[in-house]
Amino acid sequence: MGFLDKVKQAAEAGTKMAAEKVGGSASLRDAYLGMKAPAKSGVYRVYYRRQLMKVGKATDGLRKRFSDYYRGMEGGTAGLKYITRENRDDVHVQWMLCPASQARAMETRLYDQAKANGETLP
Repeated sequence: MGFLDKVKQAAEAGTKMAAEKVGGSASLRDAYLGMKAPAKSGVYRVYYRRQLMKVGKATDGLRKRFSDYYRGMEGGTAGLKYITRENRDDVHVQWMLCPASQARAMETRLYDQAKANGETLP
């Protein structure tokens, strides 16, 4: 392996690491209990049976928001009625980190993108 190949490999590895730090996806269980979701602010999508159910923002931290969903916390905007103890392990989430100050704009962008793709949110 030549020098340029090593540089290219390092760049690809760096890009992959940066992408993993910026966003991710997991089951709701792994995002919360497996601590795959970061405790930082960001935006997210919630899927149940491969259908987009919610686009949201988590200014207090993604893991906290996912823990509210997983534990079935009542009240506030976090409670999603379709997530139950029986089906919560079938819920998947995707997230992207962003500063809390940009979360609202990014949430709107994700919502508009979903609508443009023909997805209907409950």
